[in-house]
Amino acid sequence: MMKLKGHCLVLVMTSALFLSTAIPTLAAEAGRYQALEISVGKKSEYTIFILDTKEGHMWLLETKESRVDGKLSGGLKYQGKLRSGNKAGEIIFQFGKTE
Repeated sequence: MMKLKGHCLVLVMTSALFLSTAIPTLAAEAGRYQALEISVGKKSEYTIFILDTKEGHMWLLETKESRVDGKLSGGLKYQGKLRSGNKAGEIIFQFGKTE
């Protein structure tokens, strides 16, 4: 039952995001938003990465299950915007030790 509630919450939150941003240009931009489940927690908890393939915006849709009453809660977190490079192979972000 909890798994079904989790799927419903994810569906409602994801639908709200897509409907609020994609309806005006849905026909012209099919496939613009891509989603990938990257869960690492319980089966009833979800983390879904959402990417706007046109503008590079990123979000995380997260749900959590309460330890007290088992209710699900969640939120949609904006993660920023990707920056494209000027040519193939260009490093646009580097970290750690470089030589």
